[in-house]
Amino acid sequence: MNLKQLRYFLAVAEEGQMTAAAKRLHVAQPPLSYQIKQLETELGVSLFKRLPQGVTVTPAGELLVGYAQQLTQLSATAENKVRALAHGITGTLNLGLISSSAGVMPNQALMQWLKQHHDVQLAVTEGNTYELLDDLHKRLLDVAILRTPFNQQHLVCRYFPTERMVAVLPRRYGQFTQRRQLRLADLADLPLIKYRRFNELFHVAFLEQAFEPNYVMTCDDARTAMHWANHQLGVALVPRSLAETYATDQVLIRSLADRRFETQLVLTTTTESMATPLVAGFMQQFSQAQALD
Repeated sequence: MNLKQLRYFLAVAEEGQMTAAAKRLHVAQPPLSYQIKQLETELGVSLFKRLPQGVTVTPAGELLVGYAQQLTQLSATAENKVRALAHGITGTLNLGLISSSAGVMPNQALMQWLKQHHDVQLAVTEGNTYELLDDLHKRLLDVAILRTPFNQQHLVCRYFPTERMVAVLPRRYGQFTQRRQLRLADLADLPLIKYRRFNELFHVAFLEQAFEPNYVMTCDDARTAMHWANHQLGVALVPRSLAETYATDQVLIRSLADRRFETQLVLTTTTESMATPLVAGFMQQFSQAQALD
């Protein structure tokens, strides 16, 4: 099994037709069919079910798709990094971003770094903290902005300022207009929109207060929570930086008084990635910006 076979396999799986895949790859159909047949022979399984109108992947094919995507992406990343190392600080920086980092990225440090590195392109991957952390360790990402808490062992970290979680309330809840902070008890009867990243934290906190919260929605993207709150469908519980970025004049932003509801964004990379000039320079830019702050 080689990278050429995997690229051919992915093209057929994505196109659903040998003819369309051959056109996409700029090859004739017979060599493409031969490579797919060779791959199936080597693995001892059928990867595609042949149909009159095309092909569909078998269960074995579905399993291989995920691995093939990772291997081809890792190959491209390795090639890019080796070329970049040979020619200095050029190439592509693979940057992972969580949804709740929108309040701090892009920022002045990033804009300054890009201005100084015209030959560098950004390839952004979006996901949650745990997905991006996994991609970091697999070397699919160079750096990522994650949100605490997470396991920081074997990582190099640069910390953004600590921020408080807030409640984003539709203005119809006028009883909170004059309040700067809210207690958990204030949320007892409100329809809550929860950012799944903080499931355990809120579960424990509400359990200690001995009441069952009224969750109308749980989502994986903090921007979705803000979108629903802006449309008056509930009270979003999200980090302050994100709330201030996406809030409209139809909502109020109030801090949660409980000190445990503090969180922090972290720019992080692995110790292995720090050995490359591109990543080391990127991390240094943020260290200098924080020192100036």
